[in-house]
Amino acid sequence: MTRQAILIGAANVKPILPGVNQDLIDIKKYLKSDAGGAWNEDEIIILKDESLEIVKRTIAAAKYKDYVFITCSGHGEHRLSSLTDNTVMYLNEKDTIQINEINPQNKRHLVIVDVCRTLVREVNRQTALYESGMNHFINKSYIDYRKVFENAVMQTTEGRIVVYSCDINQTAGDDGKGGVFTQELLKSHNNFRPNGNSYAIVNIEQAFIVAKQKTYEKNAPQTAVINAGRRRDYFPFAII
Repeated sequence: MTRQAILIGAANVKPILPGVNQDLIDIKKYLKSDAGGAWNEDEIIILKDESLEIVKRTIAAAKYKDYVFITCSGHGEHRLSSLTDNTVMYLNEKDTIQINEINPQNKRHLVIVDVCRTLVREVNRQTALYESGMNHFINKSYIDYRKVFENAVMQTTEGRIVVYSCDINQTAGDDGKGGVFTQELLKSHNNFRPNGNSYAIVNIEQAFIVAKQKTYEKNAPQTAVINAGRRRDYFPFAII
């Protein structure tokens, strides 16, 4: 039997995913093990942060293999419109590939996809521009902050985000006026301004970055930590 393993990973698409590199190492190690099927070194191809052209060419070249094993590790999203309904993976900062394109068209192949599937609704550009203009007009007239916040929450991917005020084996500072990190987080939105609109959303990652820096400046070596997995979108934290 002829076989081919293609391990696709995008570790450097922002926000950078250091876990992708480890995935590629561990998957290859597993394949070469007895439990994984004792694959040979020359049967395994690793494509890390490669271009769309190279990925497609590599997949097409496996067409005549008896069995093809493919893994995808990195960022992704699910795009939905009147013309498309597909999950895509980011190969690098400018290239994406639809998961249904990851098909060598041979008789037996397995594709394992470990990417986010955030729902992105794509609309007609003219409609989008019209709606954007209408929202701008409505926003200038009246802002329902509660509704804006709820809409922003419901447009984000489901999941769990955990923010810690300090790293493992550190203590959290308290200057007598409250927790240093908490107070900096609550003030973080003051560092942002709407860009030509009447309001904007500051998400928890943006707020965290500001608060982390300010906390470190005040109480080094206290280092805040955020754990959001592989998501690319974040819950809202403030409306400005």
